[in-house]
Amino acid sequence: MFGVFLLSTIVGCSGANISQTSDEPLTQVYEIPLPEKLRYELTNDLGEQIGLGVFQSEIDSTDSSIIMLEERYSRADNSDAGDIIMTRVSAADFSAVGGLRDVEKVSELEIQSFSYSWKIVQIAGEKRVLQKTDKLADSGIVKTKKLPDLKIYANSSSFWLWRQLPLEIGYAASYLSVDPFEEKWQLVTITVPQSEVLKMPFGDIPVWRVLIRSGRATRSAWIEQSQPHRVLKWDNGLTVMTLID
Repeated sequence: MFGVFLLSTIVGCSGANISQTSDEPLTQVYEIPLPEKLRYELTNDLGEQIGLGVFQSEIDSTDSSIIMLEERYSRADNSDAGDIIMTRVSAADFSAVGGLRDVEKVSELEIQSFSYSWKIVQIAGEKRVLQKTDKLADSGIVKTKKLPDLKIYANSSSFWLWRQLPLEIGYAASYLSVDPFEEKWQLVTITVPQSEVLKMPFGDIPVWRVLIRSGRATRSAWIEQSQPHRVLKWDNGLTVMTLID
């Protein structure tokens, strides 16, 4: 279940201290190219290939105010995607709108199938809420989670969101992220301590070493300094994602 395994490393607790983040949205200075398709090799801590991740993004064909983000994860021994994540974000500011998740059962890995859709809605007289619907339950069980009255981004949009930021040595920012899988929101802090040169199959690429912190977990991303500012590498401590093409 690569999506859960990879993206949950960004998740912190829902009891984050909101006062640590500004009520202003993130400053986004770069645009991601649309449409776009990127492929990532997934390796374990021994350097063994365990899967493939395909990231695609495009303007919604029926609503130009929405950008559609898709992640498809497959295992090394099966080319079929067993974990598909769709995320809808605002084309204006990249804030979270909604999405869905479908995971197939893998008995040998003790992975159970699940499927859900989610959206952020405004309930009359209340603040915004995360509304999550279990697509496998006969009754379509709907769960809700109250959200802070601040700009909030989708946890699953992280790879695309970070690329738009004005990264440089000393850069620091924080924002709120919603994770429908865990049914939580969390404070995410992003900092850039240094510049590096990353050896890639297509050359030696100058990158920003970016630290992503939420809760007690701190993970690393390497984002190229020049356009199109792709995430070339992501390390969550157990699994590494490296851009192939």
